[in-house]
Amino acid sequence: MQSKLPRLLYVLPLMFPLACKDPDTLSVQTREQTFQAKMNEGQALLSSGEPEQAARAFEAASGLMPDNPEPLLLIAEARRREGNQGASILALKRAMTLNPGQAPEIKRKLAERHEEDGRTRDAINVLLELREADELRDLDVLRLARLQTREGQHKAAFQTLERIQRDRPDDVDAKVVEAEILLAKGEEVLAGKLMDRLLEEQPGLTAARLLRANFFLRNGYAEYAEQDLASVQGEEATKPEFVTLKVRVLTKLERHADAEAVLAAAVAKYPQNADLIARLAETRLTQGNKAGALTAVEQALKAQPDSARALYIRGRVHEAQGDMKRAKEDYGFALQENGRLVPALSRMWRLQREAGEKEVAMDLLERLHGQGEASLEEKVALASLYAETRRRPEQGLKLIAEALKQDPGNFEYQDIQKALKKALPKKKQSGPIIMRGRR
Repeated sequence: MQSKLPRLLYVLPLMFPLACKDPDTLSVQTREQTFQAKMNEGQALLSSGEPEQAARAFEAASGLMPDNPEPLLLIAEARRREGNQGASILALKRAMTLNPGQAPEIKRKLAERHEEDGRTRDAINVLLELREADELRDLDVLRLARLQTREGQHKAAFQTLERIQRDRPDDVDAKVVEAEILLAKGEEVLAGKLMDRLLEEQPGLTAARLLRANFFLRNGYAEYAEQDLASVQGEEATKPEFVTLKVRVLTKLERHADAEAVLAAAVAKYPQNADLIARLAETRLTQGNKAGALTAVEQALKAQPDSARALYIRGRVHEAQGDMKRAKEDYGFALQENGRLVPALSRMWRLQREAGEKEVAMDLLERLHGQGEASLEEKVALASLYAETRRRPEQGLKLIAEALKQDPGNFEYQDIQKALKKALPKKKQSGPIIMRGRR
């Protein structure tokens, strides 16, 4: 008994303040202490690389203080690190409802999450909400203009960019975005000059380096594109935009195993990015791994059921299996979600032409040409359809002239040219008009 007395005397003073307080105050203090303990526990788990357990601790903290948005922001971060972007976005939305004052900052995070997941349209919508509330910062303006460009909204992108260009005409970051818009519009000469000037002034400008790599790739110089990408290191080299471009370069160079390795690492980091997962599926399909491709497609569609690229790749798998009906359906679904998806347009027009649907095939080829994405083969196919249908012979002659410039002796091209010339409207004969009077 004597050995326990000193400990009892030590504890008694700590108990007196609690004993003197009413039950309600005691309950509040206990809840606050438990809340802080759960927050500390969650932070420790997050720091030690255990995001799932951290999220549970933060959820418990949120249950103790349901009006406090701080745990929800940490839940969002924990779920993001866990790879559960859906739960991360939901937590951010819950935090916004609790603290409208933090809404602009939370929306920025939300737009970032959508972009990381490849949900470009959702990211644009969030940034437009910020613009309506006059809450766009310069970085937000640049992000919105870039995303609008990727969706083919070139005019809107220029209008978005005007805010920075008007105040700071020589802003380097805005110039990079301007070059990106010009390149997307097909104004390659202007875009090329602007990119070269920017890189002469700032060789380490990553955004300009990526843009020039894309320029080289579009023009058939994949080796030069790879050289530009090689100068990008660190965190920048792991972002979805960089990975996508690098994979396109590697695919063009027919280094499919390297492309698969790059994508596998990216998908591990961004497990909810349906576009990256779908590209992984495409790479596997290219290497003949149909089962692995289909598994990745299913993973992509689970992450994002309306992913145009995943739907397109599923169509590719069906086509590889000889199921043209289902392939055509999937290409159609993909184009419903994204009417500008180049690979889906390229596969679909062929199926439509084989089915005798020349008008539909011609429309799809015109979309590709209008986007500046038609290959030489597709330009020839469009010219051939113009000749067969006797439509737009002048445009067809321009297309076939481009092909003949590269291969003057090609008999097929020459025949198409002759057919287009025959389809030209005959010129009306001009000359004096003799008026005959009545007798």
